[in-house]
Amino acid sequence: MVASTERTPSFIATIRLRTNAQEEKVILMLSDCGRQLYNACLGEGLKRIKAIQNTKLYKETVRLSKTSEIDIEKRRANFKHLNATFSFTDYSIQSFGTKTKNSSKFIAEHLGTHVCQKLSTRAFKAVQKFAFKKAKKVRFKRKGEFVSLEGKNNKTFLTYSNGYVFIRKTLSLKCLIDPNDQWMQHALNHRIKYCRLIKKEVKGKNRFYVQLILEGSPHRKYELGKEEVGLDIGPSTIAIVGESKAELKEFCEEVVVIDKENKRINRKMDRQRRANNPNHYQSNGVMKKGKKKWTTSKRYIKTRAEHRELERKIKEVRKQLHGRDTNQILQLASSIQTEKLSYKAFQKMFGKSIGRKAPSMFLKMLKRKVEAQGGSFREFPTYSTRLSQTCHCGAIKKKRLKERWHICECGVVAQRDLYSAFLARYVTKSNQVVLQQAEKEWFQLSNVLNDCISNLKNMKVERKLISTFGV
Repeated sequence: MVASTERTPSFIATIRLRTNAQEEKVILMLSDCGRQLYNACLGEGLKRIKAIQNTKLYKETVRLSKTSEIDIEKRRANFKHLNATFSFTDYSIQSFGTKTKNSSKFIAEHLGTHVCQKLSTRAFKAVQKFAFKKAKKVRFKRKGEFVSLEGKNNKTFLTYSNGYVFIRKTLSLKCLIDPNDQWMQHALNHRIKYCRLIKKEVKGKNRFYVQLILEGSPHRKYELGKEEVGLDIGPSTIAIVGESKAELKEFCEEVVVIDKENKRINRKMDRQRRANNPNHYQSNGVMKKGKKKWTTSKRYIKTRAEHRELERKIKEVRKQLHGRDTNQILQLASSIQTEKLSYKAFQKMFGKSIGRKAPSMFLKMLKRKVEAQGGSFREFPTYSTRLSQTCHCGAIKKKRLKERWHICECGVVAQRDLYSAFLARYVTKSNQVVLQQAEKEWFQLSNVLNDCISNLKNMKVERKLISTFGV
């Protein structure tokens, strides 16, 4: 009988573990074993890919056309032959990882075979990403850096059962589960595919968690909406336009507040670093080139810990805000359309804002959620649609970035981001805007857009009163 390789839908439940000092020491020791094995597989993978790249066949293959069907087939066959010849495959690296584990008595005693195979696969994918030029380099894990551990099933080495996580059947860790958490109780009724052990640093202290990879779909507190919605996401704002509702708001506003404190901490760290290492800087304050040995004071280490904690808060708050905003959109929409933006170009122009708010991560989360519930999500190119320049009367006019209102000679006046989101609803599969349909529905939806602007003005007045009079 042949086992089925069909993939089933999955979701993750993260549960905190109750640990004492001795248990934490054991977990960190297991992680260090995993780090050594991962680095060994990473080094072996690099050795094999460099051997492939030094061959004459490889150099001839990379020069072949990527558009011709004959050349594409030839490229595929050549790369397959090179990978097999030099044993650069997932299975081969797994085999190397297993041999490395068995040759080290210490690692063999502490890590299971499935965990070693997963670490080997992770190293292979990292090298493969480097080979495909999707990464500039691979990164070896430093000593003391935590490496997550995971198995292939819920039967060996790392398992979960009845509120406890078992490691090697000798260490049992209590899971801190809230019995009133409906989401978690729903999750625990599903089949566990495998478990993953991770670590987070919270306020300078280690916290350990188990991630249960579960079969099925997570618990949902809402039903998917039925409207068609257009989105326009900028570096700092998000515009949402549906049939009954429109919204324009600052994207991840709470993250900006935390980031202001983080900037203050960064400046403080820089002053302390300069005070501790005056020989590393020129007379004009510019850092000298070359390798340096840095001196760190106790106050600098304390400030660095504060910086790490703020970075963790930014990450957690951003994830919560993305989840909240995606859920609000999905309660309204079953079909979502938005422009496919170049986030590399965004990073060049608005690097800090993009780094903090992560719009690409937001869209990936939105796409995953809406498609999991049977909805549709589509991104279309900006070149053929030009939403920010187009009016539904057919006129096309370029606007400077600082022009935030769409004002056309035909009489249409609308906030620029909202109007782009409005037009996004009418982009067809051929990536063309159906202007006749947009013009037909403009009278109805213009009221929705105007209501959104009125609400924003009222909120602005309320905030001003609160900041001035405290009421």
